[in-house]
Amino acid sequence: MNKSIAFFIQARTGSTRLPNKVLLPFDEETSILGILIKKLQIHYSEIPLVVCTSSATNDDAIVTFCENINVNCFRGSENNVLERFISASKHFETDIIIRICADNPFLDMGFVAELLDFYNENPKAHYWSFKNAVDVPAIKTHFGFFAEIVTTKTLEKVSELTSDALYTEHVTNFIYSNTFFNSQLKAMPDFLKYRDDLRFTIDDSTDFELLKEVYHYYKENNYSIVKTILWVEKNPLLLKNMVANIKKYSK
Repeated sequence: MNKSIAFFIQARTGSTRLPNKVLLPFDEETSILGILIKKLQIHYSEIPLVVCTSSATNDDAIVTFCENINVNCFRGSENNVLERFISASKHFETDIIIRICADNPFLDMGFVAELLDFYNENPKAHYWSFKNAVDVPAIKTHFGFFAEIVTTKTLEKVSELTSDALYTEHVTNFIYSNTFFNSQLKAMPDFLKYRDDLRFTIDDSTDFELLKEVYHYYKENNYSIVKTILWVEKNPLLLKNMVANIKKYSK
């Protein structure tokens, strides 16, 4: 039986730290959500793409954005993101979800390819992602380069086992926190897995403005993470601000 797979981008406008951040101009006039959609469409046109947003009125803007560029959009619970993903997967008849967070404009297509290969090599697991040197899943780091893969059946099982707000808001947290599930975590490359001072994900206006500058360099250098990290290391103020927000938003 062939299993249906799709990219689900989790996006909302109601961030308290930086409202509307996913739709604000980030790379010239292109938003973070626009950047992610374009990347995935270029590299994985054969894999369906769904933007999963909430039913809150303020997220009408995300629906309009998706309609204007002819991208599938699904609306579900604002706070119970787990249920939103389960409902979206049923609606689009998706068995395997590649989860993307819409605050990660530096999502790396090379790592997405590695993750898909890793999934194909370990098809009987429940969850697939990367981990750092101390076995912390990529989603709990501040890198923002990585996706994660999970089965719809696994999310349904999580919904049966817990209604804790921590786990209904953070979709995959319960999975890799419990040995009940088979979580396959692939080691990050050495240039990343020992680092705890790099932050390429966006929470607030400090992240947004700082990373706009970094993204310009990243784009001009063929989207090379290695070159971009080396450039950041030569800019002490950038690194200092990254470390400050890592401390502020440690998960």
